[in-house]
Amino acid sequence: MNRLQNNFKAAPWFEESGKHTISVLGAGGIGSNTIYNLSKTLLSQIVMIDFDSVEEHNIGSQFFRFKDKGTPKVRALEAIIGEHLGSYRRAVGLVGDINGYTSKQYCTPITISAFDNMEARKKSFEDWKSLDNRLLYIDGRLRATQYEIFCVVPGLEEKYESTLFTSGDVPPDPCTFKQTSYAGMMIGARITSFVTNFLYNYTLKEEICSVPFHYKELLELCYTEVEEMPKLNSDAV
Repeated sequence: MNRLQNNFKAAPWFEESGKHTISVLGAGGIGSNTIYNLSKTLLSQIVMIDFDSVEEHNIGSQFFRFKDKGTPKVRALEAIIGEHLGSYRRAVGLVGDINGYTSKQYCTPITISAFDNMEARKKSFEDWKSLDNRLLYIDGRLRATQYEIFCVVPGLEEKYESTLFTSGDVPPDPCTFKQTSYAGMMIGARITSFVTNFLYNYTLKEEICSVPFHYKELLELCYTEVEEMPKLNSDAV
């Protein structure tokens, strides 16, 4: 435990989090902010997968610095986490193409999909679904001023699969208005809150905290939609 986390070490989910490895697939607008929040909140080892390097246009909307330009995103995040927490041993960055890895290799029982395309989401979900010990799959989807999050536990695989489509079914955002830093920070923080809520319930074996199946926020309208998690048997909590 880092001494900087003393102010919430008594949280019911805190010690439990140290027993789990969390995979974050993608380190862009969604993933970079999620990784930073997770690292500052949980004891979990975080495995981050990305094959891109930081480009100048990433710096304005993702969790990177100007000096990170040209550095692989996962290496830049390791350095940022190290500077902020004094250690980056809990964040392991692997440079890899999601389309090239072996099935199950990088998915863990708690996996977060932070991709910007539907094809990669589908592949990562199939890999997570094939795990016998799967616990939670979170899919974040981000546009410039809106985001949505799907939380999937065993028993909800078919319900989630009905939300998948091809990337061509959605008109692209203008190339100069694809991401904003505040929306990225909001989705990263919200994903982290759903992970902690899940771990709270998992630790106490009770549904005390809310982990919705679908959460959507339209920032320009200050409008939020929440679809609660369907009731399942206790083994899925």
